[in-house]
Amino acid sequence: MSTSISSRLISLRKDKNLSQKEAAEHLGVSQALLSHYEKGIRECGLDFLCRASAFYDVSTDYLLGLTDNKMMSDALFVDYEIPQDSEVRMSTVFRSSVYMQERLGVYGRNHSSKVRAIYILTLYKVYLSALVKGAIPGHENAKKELAPFVTTSMIDHIIDSLVFEGDNKPKRSEQLPKSMETIINEATRLIDREIARMYKYSNKESK
Repeated sequence: MSTSISSRLISLRKDKNLSQKEAAEHLGVSQALLSHYEKGIRECGLDFLCRASAFYDVSTDYLLGLTDNKMMSDALFVDYEIPQDSEVRMSTVFRSSVYMQERLGVYGRNHSSKVRAIYILTLYKVYLSALVKGAIPGHENAKKELAPFVTTSMIDHIIDSLVFEGDNKPKRSEQLPKSMETIINEATRLIDREIARMYKYSNKESK
C-alpha cells in the first residue's frame, strides 16, 4: 500500500475522532488489519477501498492520492439514486439542493437566482446565530453593529418573501428522491429532539 493511502486513512479516521478499533468496526475489518493498512504493511482490496470511500464520504481517487478533492464529484450530479442518498452526508445535502434547484426552476427563469438567495440567507442565518454566541469569528463590527438589528426572524421573513408562489404542481407519478427523504427525516428527528429538550427544560423551570 502506498504511503499516500495509509496517511489518508489515518487522517480521515482522526477527522471523525474515531479510535482505530471504532473505525475498524465501521469498516468491517479487524483492528489488526486496519492497523496494517494504515501502516502500509498490507495493501487493501477494492472492496475495502469502496467501503472506506462510502464511510468517510470521499472519492476513491482521493484515497488513492490521485486528487486532493475529497468530494465524489461525479456521483453528485447523476440523476439516479446512489447508496449515499440514504445517509446523512454532505453529499446528500448537496444532491437534495440540486433537486430543489431543478424542481423549483419550473416556476420561471428568474427563480434560479431566488433559490440561490434563499440558500445564501439560510447560511447567513446560521452564521449570525453562531457569531452572536461567540462560536465563530466574524467581521470586527458585525457583532456590535449588525447582530442587534438583523435578527434570525427577520431573515426568515426575507426568505418567505423570496419564495415564488407558482402554479405548477408535481405530477402524481413524480417521486421524492431518496436524498430529499433523508434530509426530511433527519430534520424531523432534530426538531423532535429539540422540542423534547425545550419541553423538559420548561417543566424544570415551572417547578
